Amino acid sequence: MTEPPARLPHPRRHWTPGTCWRCEAREVPVLWLGPAQTSSGTGALPACDPCVRRLGTYVRREIALRDAAPAF
Repeated sequence: MTEPPARLPHPRRHWTPGTCWRCEAREVPVLWLGPAQTSSGTGALPACDPCVRRLGTYVRREIALRDAAPAF
């Protein structure tokens, strides 16, 4: 399977150096994806480009499954 083509950066999203919370890569460009909420509080959720792509795949898969589910 080939990687998707490189994406142009979103004009309102900024990559900054940091640690990816998914793969724990350090000192890599990360993108803030939103807040992560746990029972003890809320924190930032940064991810590197490979992890952002992988999470995007999960989201697209979930949307496809939800759209294919029968209506009640």
